[in-house]
Amino acid sequence: MQRRPYLNEQLQRSAKQNHWTLPLTQDECSSGGNLFGGTGLAAAVRVLEFAAGRPLVWITGQFVSHASAGDVLDLQADLTAVGHKSTQARVTGRVEGREVISAFATLGRRDVDKSGVWATPIDAPEPMDCPVFPQRVDVRSVSNNLERRIVRGRIKPGDPAMDDGRVAMWVRVPDHLEVDPAFLAVLGDYVTWGGRDAVGGGLGGGRSLDNTLRVVHPVPTEWILVDVRIGSLTHGYAHGTVHLWSQDRELLATASQTCQYRRLD
Repeated sequence: MQRRPYLNEQLQRSAKQNHWTLPLTQDECSSGGNLFGGTGLAAAVRVLEFAAGRPLVWITGQFVSHASAGDVLDLQADLTAVGHKSTQARVTGRVEGREVISAFATLGRRDVDKSGVWATPIDAPEPMDCPVFPQRVDVRSVSNNLERRIVRGRIKPGDPAMDDGRVAMWVRVPDHLEVDPAFLAVLGDYVTWGGRDAVGGGLGGGRSLDNTLRVVHPVPTEWILVDVRIGSLTHGYAHGTVHLWSQDRELLATASQTCQYRRLD
């Protein structure tokens, strides 16, 4: 089966220059019915790569308001500076004129003869040696459409906190999707999970306020290791990073995020 880019078929190009629409279904949303932050960023990635004709280097997005299944997300790209090798650009996503996401990015590629990767992955068993990630089975969602296996984290509500702030899981790439920046943007949106597991019980649902993706070297892989490191969670806000590794432990991308939480009561 030929793999295709994530959201490539769902995005619809309009007659307006550098403008696309994305009809939202439950497959683009969380189990609560709201647009999954990583999917919103993925849509921005796809639109900017279409508009610029160059590969993504870096993107950061701020989530301003919610969108829900049944909404249509309007995405307008602006190429603010087009250079010989790089393009600076932004995209704004709206629902009926209300801003949902605002993103800024750099796209391009430069050939140099020096390179290196100094980050190291968490020590993880192979995917099929890890337990299945606990998830709801009564509703469709971005996460529930993925096969996930937990490397390090809480499995049951009464399990102890991950008090070093580090959790990880394997995610199997659906056999119809490419491993590219848009799909990696989805997996960079798991800091909220890491924050909850870092402190244990007592937190309600987390909400992504932003997401930044930095592309390293996407390569084909059956499984991706999502390695989450929470730096802090204070006053209801968590800051964390995610390293995304191939099954052969090649670094695909890094992501960072700030999330807000509410108390269960």
